[in-house]
Amino acid sequence: MIESGKVPVVRLTEIFRQAATSQIITGSHAINRGQAPRITQKGEETDFYYLTGEEPEELFAKLMSVVTRRLPEKFGFDPVNDIQVLAPMNRGGLGARSLNVALQEALNPNALPRVTRYGWTYATGDKVIQTVNNYDKEVFNGDIGRVKNIDIEEGDSSISADSIGVVSF
Repeated sequence: MIESGKVPVVRLTEIFRQAATSQIITGSHAINRGQAPRITQKGEETDFYYLTGEEPEELFAKLMSVVTRRLPEKFGFDPVNDIQVLAPMNRGGLGARSLNVALQEALNPNALPRVTRYGWTYATGDKVIQTVNNYDKEVFNGDIGRVKNIDIEEGDSSISADSIGVVSF
């Protein structure tokens, strides 16, 4: 559709969330050019890892291992606070929805209380990201936080997150 010239296309060109020298930036530019990002050499410091594999199940297993074990063990990272997984789609076994569920199960399995709203289950300690701007509440797309508490009394739920403030639903 983009190449047809029949539909309007907008490309985002300014980067606000990472340093200009970040491997996240150079890797995303390579992907936008249709190229694979440069693979980090063993022992090289980086803020970006690009995983490859033949089958979705192989990639899923690699990703879960990297996030839950390998990066935390090698660099002392907290898998929730210090690691962010980017997925190019929402659906499918490697989509953001499936990965969010699997990572929540692996990284915050016993947290209570839990509340389910709009098809998502939230628990104390979960990492959350705002996906739409809400100028009235000064909450913006891409803001990241952690669920600090869930109040389910009287059917009202609220989630307090570090950088997001209070999100009620």
